[in-house]
Amino acid sequence: MRLDGRIRALAGTMAPIVIGFGLLSACAKVEPNTEAAAGPPEVRIATVGAEQQAAIIRGVGTVALRREASLGFTSAGRIARLTVNEGDAVRSGQVLAALDTTTVAADLTRARAERERAAAEFRRSTDLMAKGWITRLRFENAQASLQAADASVSAARFQAANAVIVAPGGGVVLARLAEPGQVVAAGTPVLVIGEVASGYILRVPLSDRDAARIVAGVPAQVTLAALGNQPIAGRVIEIAGRGDRATGTFAVEIALPADTRLRSGQIGEAVITAATKTVTALTVPATAIFSARAGEGFVYVVDRASRRVRLRRVTIADATDRGIEVTGGLSRGELIATSRVDRLKDGQVVAPIGQIR
Repeated sequence: MRLDGRIRALAGTMAPIVIGFGLLSACAKVEPNTEAAAGPPEVRIATVGAEQQAAIIRGVGTVALRREASLGFTSAGRIARLTVNEGDAVRSGQVLAALDTTTVAADLTRARAERERAAAEFRRSTDLMAKGWITRLRFENAQASLQAADASVSAARFQAANAVIVAPGGGVVLARLAEPGQVVAAGTPVLVIGEVASGYILRVPLSDRDAARIVAGVPAQVTLAALGNQPIAGRVIEIAGRGDRATGTFAVEIALPADTRLRSGQIGEAVITAATKTVTALTVPATAIFSARAGEGFVYVVDRASRRVRLRRVTIADATDRGIEVTGGLSRGELIATSRVDRLKDGQVVAPIGQIR
């Protein structure tokens, strides 16, 4: 009897628990029915596409006058005077520097004296040869001596005339490499002159692959920090035919419009339009990418037949005005979700908003 009473008491205690489980089961059954009644969520979709557009090449270079010349003396000597400084404007034919002419004047005097002696000897040899008193060889030696003396006089005159440095054209002094009183060797650069009429350029070193994609005449956009980073329209006017031996790069010259603020040595960045058109990376709306990190992100790809979304990892590049460039993980023509991506789950059925082709 005691055992039966305990069983009945235990059964009475468990009765509320059983009822509670029944209520929970009933609630659990109602929940999916509510979702089913609501239907799949509406999601905006977009078709992954690619377009043909000109490739862009970027580079950093230095502003310079297109024609810059290093000027020096044709003979060795001591600099007597320098009449210009760096930054000075010069005109065509202006005397910029001069050597002490003591040495070159002495050389010219010596050459003229030697020529007079050789000329007198040649006249005597001519008379004696006519009378048959000297050999043909002696006459030819006198003739050769006169010719050599004439050449010496011409060289001395040239040295005397070039004992000064004259501006080859209107320009600006870019560098002063020597000072008065300094003894320089023949050909040593003394001044660097830039010809203003040649115009300013941006000289950009590019790799061989990038240089091969550029032709003369393609447009370029240049920004200079010294000019407030305002875009300047330019164009490629010259591409080096030979790479630099030290760096292996090719110098590309971009013509710049006339601007009084331009100076040689300013640093600028160029964005050059390549000559060939290539398919760029696929572009998707920015709202389609989520959990982006270290060049990777995720998208939901929508299956056309089943309307289910599938989570997929993609590699991404730069963001542009058109969206985000995707370099891997997607193919052209696929459908992707562009809204509610933070609420979707892999394999979930959605109701696409937009045309599915």
